[in-house]
Amino acid sequence: MSNFAKTKPHAVLIPCPSQGHINALLKLGKLLHLRGFHITFVNTEYNHKCLLNSRGTNSLDGFTDFNFETIPNGFTTMESGDLFQDVHLFFQSVMTNFLQPFGELLTRLDASATAGLIPPVTCIVSDCYMPFTVDAAEERALPIVLFSPVSACCSLTTSHIPKLFQNGVLPLKGIASLFPFSS
Repeated sequence: MSNFAKTKPHAVLIPCPSQGHINALLKLGKLLHLRGFHITFVNTEYNHKCLLNSRGTNSLDGFTDFNFETIPNGFTTMESGDLFQDVHLFFQSVMTNFLQPFGELLTRLDASATAGLIPPVTCIVSDCYMPFTVDAAEERALPIVLFSPVSACCSLTTSHIPKLFQNGVLPLKGIASLFPFSS
């Protein structure tokens, strides 16, 4: 095993497959990389293709100790680009279809580490909207950090939604009269 593999921390980052989540976790990955981490950034096949299309096919070349890996999309509607048309179906698909390929990726990374090609995975940094990663981390006794890419304002607002329903403010009544030009 090479010397770097014994000493360099290796974080596996996996964002929710949505542009804002990917960008936020990619920035965190770059910051960790600057602090000496080996990074494996995990994207869906669909989003990785989008990343390459938007930035150019060579845009990810030259990153040392910053690797990009993909897992299958797990969505039948992904090819049409209608990813978030049904948010409930989207999250159901994430919970049902992502654990196995993510676990297989971690196994491949472990084999590469054993061969001395990369440092062993020392932690997982997961988007908080990807809770299946907790199971994968527990299976491998890896520490996990759940990262929330939303702003403090959004978090605070979301925390008050149940109270708005309880007080009868939500759902909004007479919303059609506010937008007479819609539909």
